[in-house]
Amino acid sequence: MATATLKNYLLSLMQNNQASEVELQTQNFLSYRLYLEGRHYDFIEYQSGSSQLLYCLSGKCEVKVGTQTFSLVTGNILLIEKDSTYAIKLSDKNTVIIKFKLSSDFSWEEQIENENIAIDTPTEEKLRTLFLKNLSQDKAFLFTTTSVMWSSQSIREIVQGDLNHAAFNSTIGLELLKVVILRNLREQNFKLSERRENSFKDETLDQYIDQHYNDISLAEAAEYFGFNRNYFSTMVKEKTGKSFVEHVDDRRMREARRLLARPNVSLKEIIETIGYSSKSFFYKKFKHYYGMTPAEMRKRLFREAHINLK
Repeated sequence: MATATLKNYLLSLMQNNQASEVELQTQNFLSYRLYLEGRHYDFIEYQSGSSQLLYCLSGKCEVKVGTQTFSLVTGNILLIEKDSTYAIKLSDKNTVIIKFKLSSDFSWEEQIENENIAIDTPTEEKLRTLFLKNLSQDKAFLFTTTSVMWSSQSIREIVQGDLNHAAFNSTIGLELLKVVILRNLREQNFKLSERRENSFKDETLDQYIDQHYNDISLAEAAEYFGFNRNYFSTMVKEKTGKSFVEHVDDRRMREARRLLARPNVSLKEIIETIGYSSKSFFYKKFKHYYGMTPAEMRKRLFREAHINLK
């Protein structure tokens, strides 16, 4: 099930439901329970009797935990420790927030403090310390992941597996949630106590775009690498010969071509997945890039793969 299909299915569940949150009907009751945040556009307050994970499948929302306010956009993951009070406000009717409510004996803090997690390097110790410090202070921790990153894809797979009543999904899902934390600690750009300086030398632009191409801006990329927006734009052009926008369009076009080869993915889903908001704009970009329309490209790819849908 593609992201857009999952989103539309979950939105349909909420269409005529006035509840503040709705439990998804799954077979998993031991490790966690899945909920959808209801359609409300003012803050609704909850008491978290268990540790929770909030995943923004689409749209954006604000979450208040204690004195902190976290802004979530598509792909973001927010961990909330148990016995915390929090409130959520959705931005619009297309926002989908999935909530994992863990068992009462589960704690995000304990997952990282667990002696079974080996700490072998100073970097690992530093990341663990930063995580535990902020989780202790705020009772929550925000990962600014995007929908194309591994962590987001794994969470969607867990949800889809639960909805499909997949075998062993409860056990697999819980273990994946634990790995999600460690992967995010390794991959995320922490904006906590220190700012990255000249990180453009350490991490390539292509790697960053691979992780963020469907929800990306020049301003956010410049901040990530630790540069002024205008300076960053000029530097990218001078170092690579292409503008930042051209790099992003290159990545989106390659992904569009890859998805066009899949018969079960519609053009609408492709456009949404790669981050374009306008169908006409996508068609114009694609035709300029490949010299043919998306429909013509799809036919060509089907012929090459000997796919006949008639």
